[in-house]
Amino acid sequence: MPADFPFDVVAFDLDGTLADTAPDLTAALNHALGVLGRPPVPAGDVRHMVGHGARALLQKGLAATGEMTEALVDQGFPIFIDYYLDHIADGSTIFPGLNEALDRLSARGVKLAVCTNKQEKLALRCLDELGWGSRFDAVIGGDTLPVRKPDPAPLFEAIARCGGGRAAYVGDSITDTDTGRNANIPTVAVSFGFSDRPVEQLDATALIDHFDDLIPTLERLGEDESWLSCPICGSNKFVPRLQRGYVHCEACGSNERARLLWMMLGKHGLLMPGKRVLHFAPERSTAERFHALWGDGYEAVDIDPALYEFAPNIRKIDLVRDAARLPSDHYDAIIHSHVMEHIPCNITAILYHLHRALKPDGKQVCCIPVIRGGCWSEDLGPLTHQEAVARFGQEDHVRTFGADDIQLTLGMIFALPDPYDLTTEFDVATLIRNNIPRINWRGWSPNSVLVLEKSDLLLRS
Repeated sequence: MPADFPFDVVAFDLDGTLADTAPDLTAALNHALGVLGRPPVPAGDVRHMVGHGARALLQKGLAATGEMTEALVDQGFPIFIDYYLDHIADGSTIFPGLNEALDRLSARGVKLAVCTNKQEKLALRCLDELGWGSRFDAVIGGDTLPVRKPDPAPLFEAIARCGGGRAAYVGDSITDTDTGRNANIPTVAVSFGFSDRPVEQLDATALIDHFDDLIPTLERLGEDESWLSCPICGSNKFVPRLQRGYVHCEACGSNERARLLWMMLGKHGLLMPGKRVLHFAPERSTAERFHALWGDGYEAVDIDPALYEFAPNIRKIDLVRDAARLPSDHYDAIIHSHVMEHIPCNITAILYHLHRALKPDGKQVCCIPVIRGGCWSEDLGPLTHQEAVARFGQEDHVRTFGADDIQLTLGMIFALPDPYDLTTEFDVATLIRNNIPRINWRGWSPNSVLVLEKSDLLLRS
C-alpha cells in the first residue's frame, strides 16, 4: 500500500464517470436507429440509457422508438459499432479536475484501472482518443470476462491486474454502486454522470460533486471502517483474501463463511453455554471461542488433527470409517464448513449419520460449497493430483456441488431453501455491518451456510 494513501488501487467506470461520452453514444445510437427506419432519441434520454453496454443501449433505443426485437438488435448492432468506432470521441469530454486527480493518485503510488461494461475494444479506443492510451494500469470491458457488472468479477480482475491490494471504485450509476457492494469495497459516486435516478438513491459509500473532492474523500474512507464489524471478534479491520476482496478479518482471521456460520449459530440460539457441539475441521477464528463457550461440550475433530493444533483437545475422526459409530440423538449442533467435498465415499450416508447424531431439536450448521451455474460432479477415484485439480479445483477434492441441480442432489436428502436468500435470515444492515459480501446474499454460492433441523431430513422409511 502506498505509504501515505489508504488504497493501492482506484478503479473507475468510464461512461459518465471518466468522461461525458453521451454526445458520441447518442450520435451512434441515432445513426443505427436511422438506418433501421426509426426516429432519433433525444440526447437527454440517451444519458440515462447508458451503463450496460452498447447492445443494451441499442435495445433501449429501439424500445423507446417502437418495437424491440432481438432480430432488429442483431441487424443494428454492427451498424452502431462501426459508426461509433469511427466517431468515438468526436464530442466526448473529460470531466473537470479528473486529470489532476489522476496525476495526484499516480504520484502517490496508486494503480489506476478502468472497469466498464463497454466492450473492451471500444473502451481502449475511447481511452486512446481521449489521450489516456497509457494512463491506466488495467482496462476491463464488458466482454473481457464471461460476466459483466454488477457481478464483481470484472472489478476483482481489474484490481488483480493492478497487482491487488486494497481498492476503491468510482462510478456514476446503480450498476457501479451494486458492483462495489458486491465486491465489498468502498464506492464513490459522482453526481454529474448518467444515473437514471437521483444520485442520493445509489447508496454509495460516498458522493462527490467534483473530482477535486476525490482524493480527500478516499482518504476519509480509508480511515473510516466503522461501517464494518466482525461479529466474532468485533474488529473493523479487514484485509484482502485471494480474489474475493476485503473479506478477511485482520484480528481473528475469519472469512465471510466463518462469520456467517457464527451469525447462524447465534440466530438459532446455539451461542450459549451448556451445548454439546461436534465441529469438523474447526476454523482458527472460532475454535478457542467455542471451547470457552461450551467447555467440555465442544468436540473439535478432523481426520488430520495435526493441522488444527490451535483447536483445544482436537481429536481424530475419519468420517468414512467413523460416521456410522456416532451416537444417536447426542449433539445440539454439528458444524462443518467445506468438508463434504473431501469425503471419498457415498456422501448421502455421511450426511444421514451426522443428522442421526443430532438431538431431536439439534441442528446441522454447515457450509457446503456450491458452484454458481454449475452441476454436481463426483469421482471417488483413484485420481492423480493433477486430475483432481482439473475436475474439482483442488487435489484433495472428490466432488463439486452445483447450483443448477442442487434440488436434485442435496435437495433429495434435505429440504433446502428455494431460493437461497440470506435476507430472509438477517436484515441488510446486519449483513453489511458483518462484512458478508452481497454476492453471497442471494443464490447458491461457495459461501452458502445452511441450518438443517432434524425435520429437514427427507430420508425416511
